[in-house]
Amino acid sequence: MFIRPVIIAFLTSSLSGVAADSFADKATPLLSRYCYDCHGEKKQKGGIEVQHLLSTESAFRNHRFLENIAKQVEDGDMPPDDEDKLPTEEERKALVAEIRGVLGKLERGDFPRNPGRSTVRRLNRNEYNNTVRDLFGIDFQAGKDFPSDGAGGEGFDNVGDALFVQPSLMEKYLAASKKVMAAIYEDPKHLERVIIAKPNDKTPPDQAARTVLLTHASLAFRKRVTDEDLAPLLNAFNERLAGGEAYEDALRVPLQSLLVHPAFLFRIEEDQAGKEEWRVNDFELATRLSYFLWASMPDRRLLKLADEGKLSEPATLRAEAVRMLADPKAESLARNFAGQWLGFEELRENSEPDTKRFPTFTQNLRVAMYRESVEFFNYLVQANRPASELINASYTFVNAELAQHYGITGVSGSQMQKVELSDPNRGGVIGQASILTATSLPLRTSPVKRGKWILDTLLGTPPPPPPPDAGVLPGDDKSTSGLSFRATLEMHRKRATCAACHEKIDPLGFGLENFDAIGRWRTTDANGAPIDSKAVLPGDIAFSTPAELKKLLAGSDDLFLRNLARKILGYSLGRPLEYYDEPVISELVVKLRKDELKMQTLILSVVESQPFQNRSAKR
Repeated sequence: MFIRPVIIAFLTSSLSGVAADSFADKATPLLSRYCYDCHGEKKQKGGIEVQHLLSTESAFRNHRFLENIAKQVEDGDMPPDDEDKLPTEEERKALVAEIRGVLGKLERGDFPRNPGRSTVRRLNRNEYNNTVRDLFGIDFQAGKDFPSDGAGGEGFDNVGDALFVQPSLMEKYLAASKKVMAAIYEDPKHLERVIIAKPNDKTPPDQAARTVLLTHASLAFRKRVTDEDLAPLLNAFNERLAGGEAYEDALRVPLQSLLVHPAFLFRIEEDQAGKEEWRVNDFELATRLSYFLWASMPDRRLLKLADEGKLSEPATLRAEAVRMLADPKAESLARNFAGQWLGFEELRENSEPDTKRFPTFTQNLRVAMYRESVEFFNYLVQANRPASELINASYTFVNAELAQHYGITGVSGSQMQKVELSDPNRGGVIGQASILTATSLPLRTSPVKRGKWILDTLLGTPPPPPPPDAGVLPGDDKSTSGLSFRATLEMHRKRATCAACHEKIDPLGFGLENFDAIGRWRTTDANGAPIDSKAVLPGDIAFSTPAELKKLLAGSDDLFLRNLARKILGYSLGRPLEYYDEPVISELVVKLRKDELKMQTLILSVVESQPFQNRSAKR
């Protein structure tokens, strides 16, 4: 009676020691003591709360947030000096050490690895258009009437969690399929390319139809097609043939049905019962690869290798990825990945500079600005240039109109062409008009938007959202009071609720003030006063030109390279990245550095990574 409770107490004590959670024991009590009053359940100052950080796992899941906590605690910014309860220096060091320990485990992969799993994804609008193009050779935007797709995960529109299927979308799929068939059947040459087999003395109609439908269904469904898959298609053909329709006409409805079939519209990957993790099959790998590099369906070569079970062989997979990167369809990486990541996709529809203030901003110039960024990123990939040239390239791509906009001489014609730059302020994405216009307002530049773009988009360190009472800055930088816009902004940032963020954001934007709201170089502002582009970052780091800013960014590129790796991994997987992806990101950066930062090395390393080739039962 006495021994049993003692044994139980001993075992409980021993087991709790084995299962002890260092973060829960050392960090959570300090957070509770010094942070919960302002950032707990009852109050979330600045929208920040920390009461959920109760274990190492919760710390893993909130690792990017923890980085900010460690920095602010280490610098003495948090808790603020006016708080009643302040931690001792030893307590600050203990909390920071515990957080750094968690972040170190993440970087080393010192925990059970997980390749993750994507939600079943429908084709987004771009993928649908490209897939229809490659399936039937239809060279028009078949899905142009589809609603735009929302962004999810790392900010891309190919994330399954954000690809909802509204009832109205199914109606649009049906309407689009009819338009595609109309385009095929109205063009005899096109129809002949689609109807690849016809009946003759040796081949009856149903056998010829089977060849046609099997060929196109294999491409459309991106897998090995079974008799069960073909049966409804052949039945529809036979019914129409028996009803008196000509052979080609009887194939119209079965071919159209391919475009509204779930196996076409959705990227479905099979689970494997009883397994926690497994390699995706070769057809699924082919689909992952093609929608990553081409934003479209696998071609016949990829599907043939998948059917033979050869695509997953490391040498074959790498060779195929290299082949696909050399294909013109790989420009989709520039348009869809870079366009969404860097934000120049915004220029196409959302940026609206005031044409009275900026009369030289024409539709042709808008297109040229967009094409500059596409051509630039595509060249980085095709020529296997270093990723660092995203920051400090000495060249760009212009046509005559954009060259005039930049003050570059000797360029003629409407075609984009590569030019060497003599102005060190202009090279790289920071000096591209598409970015500078997309981060401006209709009537003025926005140092805040530009600074936030550098922190968030380039470095992956987004500032917190502004407080509700932050106020609104004027939309025009023309002043009747003689006060410059910079002076107005500096008055705004003196507010206690605004100062901490603005001292990190604004200097980055001030350093770009020589670029006006449509990316032209200027020396005076809208009021005729000289541009004041002097900027001082925390730590007394001073600069005053885009060229100097780029040197600072290039000289300390860890954040940039890690963010680039994070973004391209997230785009390739089509899912939100989780804490267990952090070691993969670290590995990608290591491989990138080992090969002189070459862009294709990064892309191929993503293809060869564990999460790209595997799937798990749980997220």
